[in-house]
Amino acid sequence: MRKYIAITITIAGVLMVIFSSLGITQNLSDADTVDAMLPPCTVEDGVPFVGEDEVTCYWGMSGEVLEIPSEAIAANVDVEISWSKSGVWIGIAEASEASKCELKGDYYECQKESVNMIAGGPNSDGVITWQPVPGEYRFVAGGDDTQTLQQFDVDWTYQASLKSTLAIGLLLVGLMLTISGAIFWYKNSKK
Repeated sequence: MRKYIAITITIAGVLMVIFSSLGITQNLSDADTVDAMLPPCTVEDGVPFVGEDEVTCYWGMSGEVLEIPSEAIAANVDVEISWSKSGVWIGIAEASEASKCELKGDYYECQKESVNMIAGGPNSDGVITWQPVPGEYRFVAGGDDTQTLQQFDVDWTYQASLKSTLAIGLLLVGLMLTISGAIFWYKNSKK
């Protein structure tokens, strides 16, 4: 019976060493290009002066929620979002910020400056680098007041890897289990 316990401990240790080694050396990554859309501005005819129209532009927030699961706390995740169109921007807000906006079909229309950004926003200059933490998020798009309804391409990439402190801790525990199990098995196989 002791031999089986020793073998089980050794196998568990070897598996921990393998998985932690893979976590250190392997990265998950992906990339894609998506369309972003600015909501249309509203135009009120200038009264009493013709030609003095009042233009009100909005920010658009995605209807879809991006959920980062709690397991992501064990990973280093780097997200890069970029676009080349001038006069527009992308931001990231907590999903609960949608309560400040009005649902318009598949997106939310938000008053300018009404949403708190955690990354990007009006001051971003064509690129955002974001290290997400677990939670729920939405993407926000906006632009200059002269913009009308339009679409533009947004490129995104991400890389994720196991946090090195966690991987090293698992590696050390795995090595200790492997050595302990091997010693325990060796001592009990002599009896």
